[in-house]
Amino acid sequence: MERSDEHGAAGWLAEGNAHYDARRWNEAGIALERSLALDPRQPNAWYRLGNVREEQGRDDLAAAACFEKAVALDPSHAPAWNNLGGAQQRLGREEQAVASYRNAMRADPRLAQACLNLGRLAGARGDQAFAAECFGTGLKHHPGDPTFEHLVAASAGRSTERAPEGYVTNLFNSLARQFERHLVEDLQYQVPEALAKLVRPELEAARNAATPARVIDLGCGTGLVGVALAATGAEIAGVDLSPRMLEIAARRGVYAKLEQGELVEVLARTAAGSAHAVLAADVFIYVGDLTAVFAAVARVLAPQGLFALSVEGLENGTYRLQPTGRYAQSPGYLRALAAQSGLEERRLERTRIRREGSGHAEGWLALFAKPITAA
Repeated sequence: MERSDEHGAAGWLAEGNAHYDARRWNEAGIALERSLALDPRQPNAWYRLGNVREEQGRDDLAAAACFEKAVALDPSHAPAWNNLGGAQQRLGREEQAVASYRNAMRADPRLAQACLNLGRLAGARGDQAFAAECFGTGLKHHPGDPTFEHLVAASAGRSTERAPEGYVTNLFNSLARQFERHLVEDLQYQVPEALAKLVRPELEAARNAATPARVIDLGCGTGLVGVALAATGAEIAGVDLSPRMLEIAARRGVYAKLEQGELVEVLARTAAGSAHAVLAADVFIYVGDLTAVFAAVARVLAPQGLFALSVEGLENGTYRLQPTGRYAQSPGYLRALAAQSGLEERRLERTRIRREGSGHAEGWLALFAKPITAA
């Protein structure tokens, strides 16, 4: 129902906050705009409107302008400084982003997201020593935090078997609203389509079967693999640790089932021999030791079923935790695990995973198949 300006700035702010908390972004934006039109001296309203602009997927300039107004009115508003840094970073203004993150940390040294963002930006720019310092500061203020524990280990060159679930869940919950635009548009990420191309002929060949082909999308994220396979008519199940990512994937309308959980545990609950294909696009950057994964996938695949995956590239050895906090695996390691699990190699080729800095993160695309068991 329309209200006049007699509703007052405070009334519109309260209504905007209610819509904001319920994640009704368009309604929140309208109410916050009306509140600010009546009283533009509200730093928290500008901060929330900036967040709304990000959730709406608007131009980062619009979000940055809101955060700039928030910190101009309240220089101690640490979350606004942090989010301003994020918007500036997405706009390519890295020096400004560094300054904003530093301001956020000065305003609130315990603000974990600012330590995290500044450390990641430093690492991406090649300053691993400063990145490690930021992560160490975060861990000091938040002992036991899985994100900082993982990144401190990565910065120190200590290898682990996999990233903590809390690290992965927190990472993708925080990235969900910007994830796809940043990954596809900014980082030129094409792995989902590349993996779909590897399995599409077999899935399309099964379109006229009595039952549709069944596909499991491990670490489905926002559903890019599902979209790439939708035209095959396959029945696609998605698995992810992040509930926010699953919310976005559900809106695609291409998944028959979505399940939140750790991928090996979900595969263990899946009927043996029930999947015609399992895909894992850029998932194993969070899992170093893939022994249990290969065994679980081999169990759920039907004879002639396909396992298509991507990994960041390691030339020799098995796997390694990199300073970025991501894992890399070698082709020899993938081949050994496939043989151990009874899978046959179909393809293993070098690829560009995503743009990174002035170059690209290199990796491998692999396709393995479960043979028909001899009688």
